[in-house]
Amino acid sequence: MSESDLQTAQPAQLSPPPPPRGPANSMPGGTAHTAGGEKLDGAGPSYMDAVRSLGPEYYMNFHKRPCVRDSQLQGLAAGFAGGAVAGIIGRPVLTASNWAVATWCGVSVVSYQVCQYYRSKEKAGIKQAQELMTQKRANIEAKKEARRRQKEEYERQQAERQREEERRKSWGYWYEKNVKFW
Repeated sequence: MSESDLQTAQPAQLSPPPPPRGPANSMPGGTAHTAGGEKLDGAGPSYMDAVRSLGPEYYMNFHKRPCVRDSQLQGLAAGFAGGAVAGIIGRPVLTASNWAVATWCGVSVVSYQVCQYYRSKEKAGIKQAQELMTQKRANIEAKKEARRRQKEEYERQQAERQREEERRKSWGYWYEKNVKFW
């Protein structure tokens, strides 16, 4: 066969693969738009679902959490100052109230986050101090154990020396050393 015969014969022999019947990345019972699961209703859980899931204890004890009280007090003071400044410069009461609420919210959130940051740094420092104390205790215990072993070894050597001295003072030692029959 010549090259022209091969060129005309090849396209007839090779046919394109059949198109896929469905999406390649779907699982049975799934859809092509998720990782094999069912589509969620809407865009997922709503804000109200999240609020309801926390329960009443979360909201009743909100003020007992660390940093909340301080940040709220700072926010109230800043909100009062922000509303007063807006009133002094001549804004209407509704606008001044909005300024007060916005200042209260902003300062409270920032103050809370700063407090949480410092608490996390303090927790990390406490954790590091606990680890250092644990290491120090381990080092002290290792030193005590080494001293105890050294003392035991010294006492063992002293007892051995004492036994050797007693053996040398005995007649058996002199006899073994000085009397030879063969």
